[in-house]
Amino acid sequence: MAASRYCLDTGVLIDFLKGREPGASVVEKIVKESACFVASVTVYELLFGVARAQREIGESALLGVMTILPLDGRTAARAASLHVELIRRNQDIGVKDVFIAASCLEHDLPLVTKNIKHFRRIPRLKALTPEMALSS
Repeated sequence: MAASRYCLDTGVLIDFLKGREPGASVVEKIVKESACFVASVTVYELLFGVARAQREIGESALLGVMTILPLDGRTAARAASLHVELIRRNQDIGVKDVFIAASCLEHDLPLVTKNIKHFRRIPRLKALTPEMALSS
């Protein structure tokens, strides 16, 4: 893995928690070899999903080894600007994903995601599939 820092999207983390590949291997390797980040919105999505399913899974331990990116004023301003741009281009990806992208851009982090086509709509965001992250 060339990059030493990665932000992980919700789908990749869900795959890790469920033991599905390639997400499980990607998260394991990134946690061992790189600095691992998650957007605040990703934490919300994970915890909401767990609560909604009325299950207990190891999300607390997983999140404990990652840096949670704050949702601050700069990130919110960038998200608003991105969202307007996407809507004008008729390429809206939804507010949660806009905040994830803005968090990555604010902290100059590549995003590891299963939804590469979705996030490639964001100018200047480096989006990687789990397979790309494993091979980089």
